[in-house]
Order: sequence, then structure tokens, then C-alpha cells
Amino acid sequence: MDVPLKDVITILISVASLLLSGYAIWVAQFNHGRLKMTQPTLLCLKREFPGARPKIFLRTCLFTTGTKGHVIENMFLNVRQGHGTYKFDFWGHTENHKLTLGSGLFVGSTGVASDHHFNPRENFCDDFLFIDGEYFIEVFATIVGRKRSEKLMDLTFNVNGLQAAELIQIPTRELYLLWNADTRSYDGHVRHDNKPLDENAIGLAVHEALPNLFTLPPQKNE
Repeated sequence: MDVPLKDVITILISVASLLLSGYAIWVAQFNHGRLKMTQPTLLCLKREFPGARPKIFLRTCLFTTGTKGHVIENMFLNVRQGHGTYKFDFWGHTENHKLTLGSGLFVGSTGVASDHHFNPRENFCDDFLFIDGEYFIEVFATIVGRKRSEKLMDLTFNVNGLQAAELIQIPTRELYLLWNADTRSYDGHVRHDNKPLDENAIGLAVHEALPNLFTLPPQKNE
């Protein structure tokens, strides 16, 4: 018995609709996607007081390729330079314009843009100095429910001899590295107008944006 062609087409359309509906449900309800990050627009090398612990913070947007998103349990940096490789795994991030210790950060498909601050654990990087040369930084995130940390991005930049000398000899100096879209590399600028040390500061110091970083110096009157 031959089945009419229109019945075959109807059955195929029904099956295709069922498959599409199942896929749509999976995407909406079960697809977490991959965790990713944008190229950081700003990096900063500095020291945190009291204690003069080295700190690296970066400005980026975390996002996922799936609608369900992920919860980040921890983030850390592997920092490789001329003296060796160091782990910066004491993590904090901005939330509602306030700096908080990192834990349980939900990241969805719309993304979360914030500053991420990283310090080494106390007594683990006593010999760390911001020396001159090339730096290689690996950014890792640990997602809830997964045993292995995932590498999100590799970052590279250079610190020249003058910048390194200032960072080492004057602990309050801060090196800002701005992403240059034309050269696809970071341009470094040492800040010379840092605030005096706050002897009462505790924990992770809040990063305040410095408008002067993006403005031209005043013109002299002739």
C-alpha cells in the first residue's frame, strides 16, 4: 500500500518540529555554554598596603555562550616573568561599585563587566618583584560542579627598565597598562600622583578610576 506523498511530507514536518522543539527546550533549560572573557581593557600592577603585597587587577567582561550561565567559585592568575612563575589566587571583584571577596559569582549570557583584583597568598610570594621584561599571565576560573579549572585567556605585556625601577624603588607607584586596539598590545604608563599610604586600610583596596589617565595635560599659556 502506497502512502500518499502529502502524508509523508506531513510526517516529516511533524518530526522536524518535534526535534526543533526539543532543541529549543535544551537550549533554554539545560545549555550552560562555555565561560569566556573579553580582552581586558585595563591592567594594573601595584602594591597593596599595609604589607606591600603585590596586586594585579584587570577590567574585563565575563560571559557565557549558553543561556543558563555558570557560577564561578574562584578565579586566579598564573604570572610568569623572569624570576619564575607565581600564583595570584586571592581574588576579589567589584559588585555594585564595591570591592568584595570573590566567591559565587553568577555569569550569564548577557555578561558581567567588573574589575577583578588578584593577590598572592601571604608568605607565598615574598620574593616577587615587578621586574622588567616580558610577562605571561594565564587567567583561570573554577566553575561550580567541575573539578578542573578552565583557562579563559592568555595575556602578555612588557615592563621596561624605567617602569620596573619605579615600581620596585617606590612602592606607591602603579603601572597602568591600556589595551591598544591598533597594535593589539598594552601600552604602559606609571602613575605619579598616587594617594598617600592609608595605614588603616585592610583587605583588598578599592580601585578608584583616575580620570586624568584619559585626559590631555593642560596647555601652557604663551
